[in-house]
Amino acid sequence: MLVLSCSAFAAEPVRVVVSLGSNYGRPDDVVLQHAEDDAVRVRDVFVELGGVEASRAVVLKRPNATQVREKFAEVTGRIAELEASGRQVQLFVFATSHGKNGALHLTGSDLPVAELRELARKTGAALRVVVVDACEAGLRLKGAKKGPAYELVLAKPEVAGDVFISSSGAHESAQEWEALSGSLFTHHLLAALRGDADANDDGRVSLMEAYGYAERRTVAESVDVGQHPQFEVGLAGTMDVALTTPSSSRARVVFEEALEGRFVVASQPSPDVVVEVNKSKGRPLSLAVPPGRYVIRQTRGFSLALQEVELPFGGAAAVEARRFVTRDFGEVALKGGVVEFHPHALKVTGGVLSAPITETPPRWAVGLSYRLALGGFWLGAEVGWGTTPFDADGLVVTDHRFTARLSGGARLWLGPVVVMLGGVLEGSVLRQSFVRAREVEIRASYPALPNRVTGGFAVGPRASVEVPLVGPLFFTAALTGVVRTLPVEGAPLWSVGGDVEAGLGVRL
Repeated sequence: MLVLSCSAFAAEPVRVVVSLGSNYGRPDDVVLQHAEDDAVRVRDVFVELGGVEASRAVVLKRPNATQVREKFAEVTGRIAELEASGRQVQLFVFATSHGKNGALHLTGSDLPVAELRELARKTGAALRVVVVDACEAGLRLKGAKKGPAYELVLAKPEVAGDVFISSSGAHESAQEWEALSGSLFTHHLLAALRGDADANDDGRVSLMEAYGYAERRTVAESVDVGQHPQFEVGLAGTMDVALTTPSSSRARVVFEEALEGRFVVASQPSPDVVVEVNKSKGRPLSLAVPPGRYVIRQTRGFSLALQEVELPFGGAAAVEARRFVTRDFGEVALKGGVVEFHPHALKVTGGVLSAPITETPPRWAVGLSYRLALGGFWLGAEVGWGTTPFDADGLVVTDHRFTARLSGGARLWLGPVVVMLGGVLEGSVLRQSFVRAREVEIRASYPALPNRVTGGFAVGPRASVEVPLVGPLFFTAALTGVVRTLPVEGAPLWSVGGDVEAGLGVRL
């Protein structure tokens, strides 16, 4: 449901969002799985694309009716302060939960939809947009006036009045789809707000564009049970309301015009559906997404066409037909939707290694390593070499240390940074050469001191990060703690140390 009314202010408007969702309704309601997630998604898209400051966007997860009323009392005070300073306030309210007979079921309590509308009206905001996605939240014919499905033609220069939009009819169910990890109507509303509803390609999605898109897609995909979003309109004016501005997004996925069909944009590594679109051939399409990693999927018979998109720091990524790869549907399904396009990587590193023998200095070292990504896990193999000279009892000792390591552990994604935590097992060979203070003179009478070679091993924890740079290149850094044994005469058998490394890698 969507309610809108407004008046003109000279100053740039301030937007406030209240988004609430409850998976739990009455005791006899089946527990929903994604209502609370949908509430977060709607809040996020308005912060990302709707000009809403994060401090003015509130999410209420699993609230009861009393908590909703209390939150609106707080919001009313904040809006009064803003308007007292001469600012126009636009309020956006989203609610999703179980519902029946025009009331929301919120964690064991009921909140009539009419009361939610009244709570929004009493805030005093000039523009009020209330979206409700729940069963039986729609219009009853008595006292209702249905508006056009696609476009609203207005006559006056400034908009004023009310718009009521529901996700379902008065006696219909609002569907939640596990395949979408969310509500059917909200899923399409989010796709609309991210740019698929931008019919006139002006970089903005208006109220009428968003509703028309979500209504058409919901009706088309709910043929088996029937779900018909509705709206009642009482507006005067010529200005439609821009809900989001996808063209201002930090990150965009741009489909080439030649592509056509149904495409799903899913996040990686958690394969959540971000947006799903039906693209027609010849139509340019740009979708706003949060910065991150994505995979574009298109079902082709019993196979999936897949394309990786990386936008860890934002920018625009082109989706091109030539870059799709085909994988068997069963292979992707068995992996839970997580697809590794570049599981292999080579890294060149340099760093400082702790002394393998006590009372000797650390040494500079270089290494070459291979890393294999396995979903949430990783395995690695590395070879390295380090050296350092030092003085010891009139001798100049030069150490050459050769290492081989096996490592592995868990992979975590923290925004653009991949964190890898695990352990390492190391084998090493230490070769020492000795030069006396007057070596040339001594060598006239005595032979050179023999080199000393000894072997050892070490174990310990390891933490590393990978930060994407350009294309397949990434920066890597690692910190390793070790407990080491290296049997050298006159030195303790066991020592504790740590190694610090940094370098460059390339994904293959």
